[in-house]
Amino acid sequence: MAVAARYINRELVLVLVSVTAVLLTVTIGGRFISYLQDAALGKYAADSIFQILYFRLPGFLQLLLPFAWSLALLLTLGRLHAESEFVVLRGGGVGPARLLRWLLLPALVVAGVVGYFSLILAPDSDRRLTKFLDEQAANAEFSLVTPGVFHIYYRGQRVTYADAISTAGDSLEGVFLAEMRSNTAPVTVRAETGGQRVDDASGTRYLVLTDGHRYVGEAGGLDYQVVSFGRLQQRLEEGRRQREPGIETVATPALIERGDLEALAELHFRLALPLVVLIGGLVAVGVARTKPRDGRFARLVPGLGLFVAYYAAIVFNRNAISDGQLPAAFGMWFVHGAFLVVGVMLLRNSNKPASV
Repeated sequence: MAVAARYINRELVLVLVSVTAVLLTVTIGGRFISYLQDAALGKYAADSIFQILYFRLPGFLQLLLPFAWSLALLLTLGRLHAESEFVVLRGGGVGPARLLRWLLLPALVVAGVVGYFSLILAPDSDRRLTKFLDEQAANAEFSLVTPGVFHIYYRGQRVTYADAISTAGDSLEGVFLAEMRSNTAPVTVRAETGGQRVDDASGTRYLVLTDGHRYVGEAGGLDYQVVSFGRLQQRLEEGRRQREPGIETVATPALIERGDLEALAELHFRLALPLVVLIGGLVAVGVARTKPRDGRFARLVPGLGLFVAYYAAIVFNRNAISDGQLPAAFGMWFVHGAFLVVGVMLLRNSNKPASV
């Protein structure tokens, strides 16, 4: 029987790795396209996309792995049932209890990995990502200028253009700047070079322009002004504060110390993810048995439907706890208990003789 246990676990791990790779590729591919569009709009530098994806990876995996584990169980056990391999194992005395013992070690490993991601690594990565995006946003109008491309800021109120960027990357060449605000006259600036200066006290950033002209008003109007300058400082934005980090960036020990509803809801959600691996896996084992003449994918839809319902219930409870509609002590335990009962019932039914 040890040979059979190794055979099932090897098949299961191979399917798990394949499913996780496919899901991760699809997820990262979709996010990559979105980030690429943002980079094209000047939200952040194009070479920072892979850094952003790196920070997002633990958050992706903490959600994908429980789903991939349940899907791998459905596919692996469904194939064993469909190809009558389980009939041979059952004839050798392999029942649900022994099968669960065989699957316990990989289940605990996957649950441990998910727990590490959800409780430790993902919050730290989200916190670092928030800081990184704040730094990107703070430098967006100067550092992320692409030569030969018009960049629009403040909902179309400011347009920036540069012919080129110096070899050192610390100044712009052939700078064009236009401001079109509803309560002031249009302002257009053309300068030979431009650089950035940050006021240490206020955090206000200035675009320092040299050797150019400043045009104020409508061309041909009586109030049209043209000013030549050797050096001009143009404020890029008001001194800004960094965005308040979301609850997902708070470390798990800090959530316990806070103790408010939002923190408790997030804590229960992080604890729920590794439990989803174990309980969702139990449900998948109970669902995976196919009837005679059914294909290997016959139980895939019911199994995935139960997993989606499980995850949706957890998300609903998290929102309910955060909004004060559900007692924090109640947490996710009713959901886990309900699906544990469902898994046990399905497992008992799977041990009954199959009907044709």
